[in-house]
Amino acid sequence: QAILCLPRSFEYSQKNAVLVPVAALGVGGMLLYWLRSGRKIKTIDMGDGWWGSGERSLKGKEDASIRPFKIETSDKEIEDLHRRLDQFRFTPHVEGAAFHYGFNSSYLRKVVAYWRNQFDWRKQVEVLNKYPHFHTTIEGIDIHFIHVKPPYVPHGRAVQPLLMVHGWPGSFYEFYKIIPLLTEPAKHGLNEGDMVFEVICPSIPGYGFSEAPHQKEFDSIATARIFHKLMNRLGFKKYYLQGGDWGSRITTNMAQMLPQSVKGLHLNLVFIARQSLGRLICTMLGAYVPWLVGFSREDARRFYPFIQKNVYDVLRESGYLHIQATKPDTAGCGLNDSPVGLAAYILEKFSTWTDKSFLHRDDGGLESKYSLDELLTNVMIYWVTSSIVSSMRYYKENFSKDPHLNAHNRVGVYVPTGIAAFPQEIVHVPRVWAKDVYKNIVTYSYMPRGGHFAAFEEPKLLAQDIMQFVQKVEQL
Repeated sequence: QAILCLPRSFEYSQKNAVLVPVAALGVGGMLLYWLRSGRKIKTIDMGDGWWGSGERSLKGKEDASIRPFKIETSDKEIEDLHRRLDQFRFTPHVEGAAFHYGFNSSYLRKVVAYWRNQFDWRKQVEVLNKYPHFHTTIEGIDIHFIHVKPPYVPHGRAVQPLLMVHGWPGSFYEFYKIIPLLTEPAKHGLNEGDMVFEVICPSIPGYGFSEAPHQKEFDSIATARIFHKLMNRLGFKKYYLQGGDWGSRITTNMAQMLPQSVKGLHLNLVFIARQSLGRLICTMLGAYVPWLVGFSREDARRFYPFIQKNVYDVLRESGYLHIQATKPDTAGCGLNDSPVGLAAYILEKFSTWTDKSFLHRDDGGLESKYSLDELLTNVMIYWVTSSIVSSMRYYKENFSKDPHLNAHNRVGVYVPTGIAAFPQEIVHVPRVWAKDVYKNIVTYSYMPRGGHFAAFEEPKLLAQDIMQFVQKVEQL
């Protein structure tokens, strides 16, 4: 009987030998399909919007033309500025204040004197106009951008389109030092795989020369959609993105919205605000056994002491945020009326956000990294466009919907991502935490120096990192 059973058991084993792998392949295939389909589903809905004045017209299509634009000034504009600077009311600071109370008023006197007597706005307008400026109307408002193409492209080289997005209190002008490094890398000693870029730098609506939205609820999602439409209007189907500050949030949303259009995403600031018990345990353990929670030694060095760097420092630097996220128009009307108040409010951020230790210096360390001409040019972009209030409103529109800025973190970013972590950034996000949102990190660089305004402060370091990232993506 046992002998009779042998052929039958052999038959079953043969069947199993075929059925088990087939079943495994079937289950694996279904799982892979489910994962892929799940990834396709988890995107941000592009939607549509209207930000013009009044109701959207049902007749006719929007003017899709790209119109050349030139920044201009006038005697009247400069005379008005000088009159207001002459009426500056000085407030003495307390002894030993440095920048602990905000912008040091004695140093502010020096800045105002330079602004009034030496700063040449006409000359800076010429500097601003050295790159081609354009306007185009999208969703009812005029969008301003600069578009810089490489003057020379070596034979056989592909030009990579790169959209770079600024934040607050910056502007498109932040990128003026990095643009030539990206469009003419060989000329500046950068030969990272012979990468050549054409660079598009828009002004966020409500900032600089982009028209302010006339309707409520204009947030980073609306901005992401408008910038996708801009790139499409310029004829680009696939492109790279780069951003810091609000630019990081906007470009991340762009990657979450239309991942098929984004070749790669490069960031110099990462928003990861989600808190959990697991994150708390990681934070506690990381101080003693960083390797156990995936922290590198450099992560630990930048992250601890935790309370000092992630609570006290952040609270000290974020008072403006609470004002702008709740009632921006109240403080904004004063800043829009006083050039000195505007300069103090904006330039104070260029001090401690560049280097936290600048808090202890009477001049805020401002001229150790930037020239007064550079700093005041950025302030003037806000002043001549009367855009400080609308730029501040951007916080209200985003934080009202998402107080912790983490709603979109539930939608993973699957496009190739590069992160440049600058040591003086307001907060440090370890790679292991960034991977919660950015699922395909191709490069993560611990930058040797620099802070929040990376392109403005360390253009060469940032350009090199962008190039190395794009080179890796192109080889994938």
